[in-house]
Amino acid sequence: MTMTAPERGPIHRADPDAALLLQQVRLSTHRLLGATMRLGDVELLHPAASGLGTRRHVIARLVRHARRIMAAPDDPTRGLASDSLLKAPAAELIDALSTTLAMVVRRLDDQPSARIPADDGDELCARDHLAWLELTHVDLGVGFEMHDIPEAALPAIAAHLERWTTPDATATVAGNSPFALLFARDVQPPRR
Repeated sequence: MTMTAPERGPIHRADPDAALLLQQVRLSTHRLLGATMRLGDVELLHPAASGLGTRRHVIARLVRHARRIMAAPDDPTRGLASDSLLKAPAAELIDALSTTLAMVVRRLDDQPSARIPADDGDELCARDHLAWLELTHVDLGVGFEMHDIPEAALPAIAAHLERWTTPDATATVAGNSPFALLFARDVQPPRR
């Protein structure tokens, strides 16, 4: 499978080994946390690069996603959203983010081949989480752009976009991924 990303060209989907995925998850987690720790309540009100809410919404989506992929498939709270993240002070939101991301890294250290539940796509947790980390960083609009995404993370992003733009996905430009608009924002309509 080959996809195209703005400013990057083709993305070739491949299956890297678990060690490479875990290393990249750790690096991406560290970089993302460094960027978010500088955000205060005012900065969290700025719009997301995708146009889907604010930076606060972007961080809350990542926290909810990380909690969902770590939950057991039969956990009834797996699909529940936490609106409290959208109302929490910046320090609490960033604390929730860092705590949740640390838990994900610990889980992946213990179970590198863990998969997200089949009803969410049966994808490797590490690959799915890596895509969310990188695309969240871009969506925050804090100076990290598509062309800054490490080469090692591109297959994870391709897998994410492929999974969320299947024929079952909606026919909108965004599909079902909150990040699809990051790829569509620079696309110009064809001239007639």
